[in-house]
Amino acid sequence: MIIPKIMKAAILVEQRKPLVIDVIELPTSLEIGQVLVQIHYSGICGSQLGEIDGAKGSDAYLPHLLGHEASGTVLAIGPGVKQVKADDLVVLHWRKGLGIEGDPPQYLWNGEKLNAGWIATFNEYAIVSENRVTAIPRDSDLEVAALFGCAVTTGFGVIENNAQVRIGESVVVFGQAVWALIWFKLHL
Repeated sequence: MIIPKIMKAAILVEQRKPLVIDVIELPTSLEIGQVLVQIHYSGICGSQLGEIDGAKGSDAYLPHLLGHEASGTVLAIGPGVKQVKADDLVVLHWRKGLGIEGDPPQYLWNGEKLNAGWIATFNEYAIVSENRVTAIPRDSDLEVAALFGCAVTTGFGVIENNAQVRIGESVVVFGQAVWALIWFKLHL
């Protein structure tokens, strides 16, 4: 598989401003532990909306890509990758899973390095670390599967770690959700 030379992506250039949709360059090859994925669905949670809004102060990594939950199809794998293969359907997630932690990709925008971290999914394609993708069954609903990348794991973490709810216990949640999950089929 030849890696696409360019792709459209949503870029956070300045906090409290709309994301910029533009063409960026991909690396010419995959490094150890990297996986190339074509993104089908991606989501955004309250944490990343907070990044856009500057809720935690200034962002030293601007400009950068966003998105840490998605579903997609593996197009190619780098050296050492064993957990997934080309044509696998996968969930992309922020939490470390099985496999190698490869280096973050080196995307370029207007000839300059564009920060992306180990996972960025607001793009047509994503080069991610092997330990940030998990293969899923072929008959999976890809729109729903993207939720497992952040929303479900974060919710589970809150229930298990913060509320410390254990097996057999019951919980009732009152109030309005503070999570802002925006779904879109990527038509960049």
